[in-house]
Amino acid sequence: MKWIKSLLCVLLLTTLSCSKNDEPKPVQEGTKFPAPDWKQDTTGRYPASMTAVLTLPTSLAAAVIESDQLAAFVNDECRGVGTMEKVNAQNLFFVMIHGMPDETSKVKFKYYSSKTSYMYESKDTLNFLIDAIYGTAQNPKTLQLSQLK
Repeated sequence: MKWIKSLLCVLLLTTLSCSKNDEPKPVQEGTKFPAPDWKQDTTGRYPASMTAVLTLPTSLAAAVIESDQLAAFVNDECRGVGTMEKVNAQNLFFVMIHGMPDETSKVKFKYYSSKTSYMYESKDTLNFLIDAIYGTAQNPKTLQLSQLK
């Protein structure tokens, strides 16, 4: 009889602790950003270029809309603005990144989601290399992004 009481107590405690864990967790929202006005230098200051063909991580790719924006940056300077094209049912961003012929600066990417007003930044960087091609339409590079808070 004691073992039945013990078993019931264990079941009761398990049920209570499980129901507590099943409660929905509050959604943590990030900082909302106004739509950026990213523009690259068009004065000819940066005569060299490289190309990037990029896609977003699966968690963001499904929600992409036409007004979303992606751009390449060296430090805080916009060096290229992406254009989104649908290729084989996949949204790709094509970015012409501008720089100096002898430059090897680190390039980061920022992505703005119009739907959520969230801003993301690439975790990884790439070195600017004149005439380099980073990704293709058949094999785009997936950006690893983190949300800016």
